[in-house]
Amino acid sequence: MRLKIFFRFLLSLYIVNCTLYIHAQPDTTKPQTNYRRTDPNNPPPTTSYTQLPKEQVFPLGWNRGTFGKVTSGTGTWTELNPKVPRVDYIGLHFINPDTGWACGGSGAIIKTINGGDDWTISETPVTNLLLKIHSYNGQLVICTGYDGLILRSSDGGETFEQVVSGVGSGTDLWGVQMLNDTLGWVCGMNQTLLKTTDAGLSWQQVFPGLNQHYWSLNFLNESYGMIACGGGIILKTTDGGQSWAITQAGDIRSLYTIDIIDSLHITAAGFDGKNVYSDDGGTTWVENTDVPAFSAINWIDFIDTDTGYCVRDVYDIAKTTNRGQNWFNPNTEVVSEWHIQLLDDGTGYSCGEEIGGPYALNFYKRTNGLDNWSRLFLNDNFFDVYFITETKGFALSGALYNTIDGGVNWNKVENDVGGPGGYDILFIDSLTGFVANNNSAIFKTTDGGASWYLTEVPGNIGNVRKVFFINSTTGWAVTIWSPVSNGKILKTTDGGESWFVQAVQPSVDGFTSIYFIDSLNGWATSRYIWQTTDGGVNWVERTDIPAVFCNGVYFFDLQKGWILAENKLYKTNNGGLNWSLDPQIYTYTTDFGIISKTHFIITGSNIYETVDTGQVWQNITSYVGTLFSRLNSPTAYLAFAIGPFGLVLQYLDTSYVPVELSSFYGSYISNNIELKWTTETELNNSGFEILRSTDLTNWETIGFVPGRGTTTSKSNYTFYDSDLIGNHFYYKLKQIDFDGSFSFSEIIRIEIQINNYSLSQNYPNPSNPKTRITFSIAEKTNIKINLYSITGELIKELVDEEKENGIYQINVDLKNYSSGMYFYRMTTNSGYTATKKLILLK
Repeated sequence: MRLKIFFRFLLSLYIVNCTLYIHAQPDTTKPQTNYRRTDPNNPPPTTSYTQLPKEQVFPLGWNRGTFGKVTSGTGTWTELNPKVPRVDYIGLHFINPDTGWACGGSGAIIKTINGGDDWTISETPVTNLLLKIHSYNGQLVICTGYDGLILRSSDGGETFEQVVSGVGSGTDLWGVQMLNDTLGWVCGMNQTLLKTTDAGLSWQQVFPGLNQHYWSLNFLNESYGMIACGGGIILKTTDGGQSWAITQAGDIRSLYTIDIIDSLHITAAGFDGKNVYSDDGGTTWVENTDVPAFSAINWIDFIDTDTGYCVRDVYDIAKTTNRGQNWFNPNTEVVSEWHIQLLDDGTGYSCGEEIGGPYALNFYKRTNGLDNWSRLFLNDNFFDVYFITETKGFALSGALYNTIDGGVNWNKVENDVGGPGGYDILFIDSLTGFVANNNSAIFKTTDGGASWYLTEVPGNIGNVRKVFFINSTTGWAVTIWSPVSNGKILKTTDGGESWFVQAVQPSVDGFTSIYFIDSLNGWATSRYIWQTTDGGVNWVERTDIPAVFCNGVYFFDLQKGWILAENKLYKTNNGGLNWSLDPQIYTYTTDFGIISKTHFIITGSNIYETVDTGQVWQNITSYVGTLFSRLNSPTAYLAFAIGPFGLVLQYLDTSYVPVELSSFYGSYISNNIELKWTTETELNNSGFEILRSTDLTNWETIGFVPGRGTTTSKSNYTFYDSDLIGNHFYYKLKQIDFDGSFSFSEIIRIEIQINNYSLSQNYPNPSNPKTRITFSIAEKTNIKINLYSITGELIKELVDEEKENGIYQINVDLKNYSSGMYFYRMTTNSGYTATKKLILLK
């Protein structure tokens, strides 16, 4: 039930609030989650970004040893993005600009060794929310979290095991720091302070004598440290924690974060933007003007005594250059609310929730000491996907993204209308497409998505949910209910340039989907089903059909169709006169994804698949390992699915061989070797590299021939090799998929039989100073090639040896000779003689 409610929440979030994902202004009506559980009435968050099972937020195959890829009954699903757990990351720590870790929801810990370009997923035995992580030497890593959780890794953060903290449930551990290979500290709620002297294997409780929550700690060295506490209090030790001094820092608002810049200069911050500064080692504190924050500053980090950064609830990163007296926003695009770290070389990292809501995977990087922060992960909540070809496609969120490499890399579409975001995207051919926008707008492109423009729609139509075209000129669109409009059905007869209203909901309802079987017969979903038999001139609300609160409709032909209701699937076999409940579907469903005429997917709180036109449905959620909201298939064997938090999946039907090579051969024709090969089927085929060898040991790539992508038709290929030296050659093909995977063909051998002697003109000619001479031998014989001056004087002996039948080549260097005209002559024991002119021009 919890999952169903959550999924419905996400769906409503998609429909109503997609414009919130464009970071224009903070939305203080939707504060971030309160992870600090100080209120007994504030239970632990249990949404997908905190403590849901790993199967729902971790990459495909995370628990099968096949990260990023799983195989179901009919094909292989591969996660193209983001390939890390789709959770909120609350804590991070980098030991240098390249190597670092981050921890967050559902027991997720990720690691990078190349500055965030690539990440691995660490093994953890828990699904608790993890809060902070730290390492001293890069080998021993300690992570803390909810309910007294401490995880320990001794292999550089690859795998973690849980160790006993001695702290009970309800006490969350918010601070951790390892000071050397063995000594470390952990702090948390309910005056919890723990110390280890054996590299985190065991922890002993320390009692400083202050009854407050201990939210964060920072040690300058093994002796000198401070703790930021509730009540606006700072705890300080100068003897390694044997004794602690209690200091009130400003007012009684809690302090959540502290940074010891040096032994004299310390800064701390906390509730409601409170920030304080000391320049006398924490004896006295100056309370600065509050930093704008919805509820708290969660982390603060200074790079020198004057300049620092903080991350705060709802608002962007803030920066100060005068010890916190004034703060400003260095970059309006950076929105991560829980942790920030600046390194000595100017690199920085920050992570946390998104502005105004629980949007996972917010992770930013700062480079070159400049305030140009960039996202490390594409984490938009995707609403729809459409691929024009198997490599070129679009994903839709509050913005529009495109890919030209089959979904591996995505770029935001920028143009005069800002790259239209919305809920639904459709292309009716390779150039013409539409985006249904949540701001009473329909966008159109006529150049394959390179640029977009607004079409003409009636005023106040509400949020457009779905666009459908029956041909290049005639289409429909539906809108959901909004405060400015009831749901409507729109129609166009001029290719989507202008739209007019055909039907309006009489009550507070909206339309969710539309499908036309032909130009006359169509269906639309709403609270009830609507039907037209005259192209939408008249619509009838079919309250006699038992399906209510419907999300999707699809018809195979005039007789056979399906309706997705809230948690049911209805089907008809007589054109909609009668409908029956299909008992195979009993969970919340949202949309149809059509892969082929017989192969369908139903999305929702579970994923269902049929390969026999809806006769049998299989719940493949356990195979897929995650949920997605929409699916689009450019061919009958390839599909792409999208979902929350940047999820992009690729589906390949494994019943088709990726490339079935039926023949590969070659022949020597007119001084060239002609290679030919044939494929019966291809799937995801980028193309073929042609490799050549004369000894089966040393291979060189001599060319590339593009593949056909995905096709079940026979394909014929030809390649000519004219750069031939020798009398026998070996060839093989390297077939490469779009994802970079490859396989080799068999090796073929081609013998060259030369029937005549020949001496070719040198190349280049004129030469300066090097040139190349090619010649052919018809039978085994002794060959002489000499270079002469224009007066007939022998200048240089180029060849004098016995050779077999074949083609040969010699390289001649004339750097020691003067410019002018020369001759070279070839003679054989069999009596063949030939002479060519050579020009040297320096």
